[in-house]
Amino acid sequence: MKASMTLIISAGLFLLSPSYNVMAKEPTPHINAITAYSDADGGSEQKQLSIFANKVSFDLPVGWKMAFNSEKGNMYKAEFVPAGETLNDWSALYCIQGFKGLATSIDSTQFLDRFSDTYQDACQGSVTYEQLGMTQIGGKEAYHGIIGCTNMKSVYGGATSRTRQGEIGYYAVLKDTEDMYLIHKSMRGEVFSESNPPLNGSNHRDFISKMLQLKFQR
Repeated sequence: MKASMTLIISAGLFLLSPSYNVMAKEPTPHINAITAYSDADGGSEQKQLSIFANKVSFDLPVGWKMAFNSEKGNMYKAEFVPAGETLNDWSALYCIQGFKGLATSIDSTQFLDRFSDTYQDACQGSVTYEQLGMTQIGGKEAYHGIIGCTNMKSVYGGATSRTRQGEIGYYAVLKDTEDMYLIHKSMRGEVFSESNPPLNGSNHRDFISKMLQLKFQR
């Protein structure tokens, strides 16, 4: 079983890897419900996705849109960006991925470690990886950390003047009884130094506050 799951991960690297130089397609709707409400930040929307046996609810700022989704075999991925941005040119991105049956074959720590390795393929500078240990998100055990690249490889392919950008994000691997989920929120901005990343274990809580409201329903 472990070997077969390793093959699934290898075959699905396009789902695991950071989004760069991606030609986005019009997504097939997988959102079952959207509820808009006001909050102190000027408004949020609650979105709900059906991912395998669960309905997964989460909050995003008003105006964010689904830019990509894909379901292939035992893997699911949905990505959201702010209004007016695309997967070819974004300043912030929220992503949720599902891996059916994977929870029994690999632990959360190993999964995030392997994911951090895929960042090197997209990174022209140095990869940063700060492990934050175990936590609870949406009532599920999760292993979380911060992964970034000080200088991404030509992420815009010459489409804009912003050819040199750093990327960093918060990542959490959640384990259900059988399935595994990877959620992350990333940002792109100025190239940064490995010793002074814009996101770290001390300042990440405001950046990911809404992510902690994730809910799972059967």
